[in-house]
Amino acid sequence: MSGWFMRLIQFKFRKRRRHKARRGLFVTFDNTLAINQIGDINMGGLSYYYEDHGFTMGKRAHALRIVTADDPTGINHIPFRIVSDRENGSLLFKNRRINRQGIRFNGLTSVQKRKLRDIIQHYTHETTDPECEEPSLPIRLTRL
Repeated sequence: MSGWFMRLIQFKFRKRRRHKARRGLFVTFDNTLAINQIGDINMGGLSYYYEDHGFTMGKRAHALRIVTADDPTGINHIPFRIVSDRENGSLLFKNRRINRQGIRFNGLTSVQKRKLRDIIQHYTHETTDPECEEPSLPIRLTRL
């Protein structure tokens, strides 16, 4: 099936409302040092943009962490499953592409759900239109 049709079906039958993330909301995996900007988030999962280096982000990771600019501890040890990984079509430099990866959370604890609700309330916009998605460039920070 064509890409726009599948996207329409996914948007029409989505269980949870998407929230577009503001700047300052990041995801990192337990096996990498890369921190990537979150594109949108809901209680069931998130999507983020990353620079394609030829390997899948989070492929061998078992848990992820959501951090904010204000609270670097964030939400730890979130089990997940990768549901999509596709090219965004944007070029950062000549040979580097920006990809978008969709993630579904698996089994959040009650504490994680409460923290996630607070993050969604404070770090997202109200718009949920999938056509207004403007990919932000991935922000790569290194831990000191």
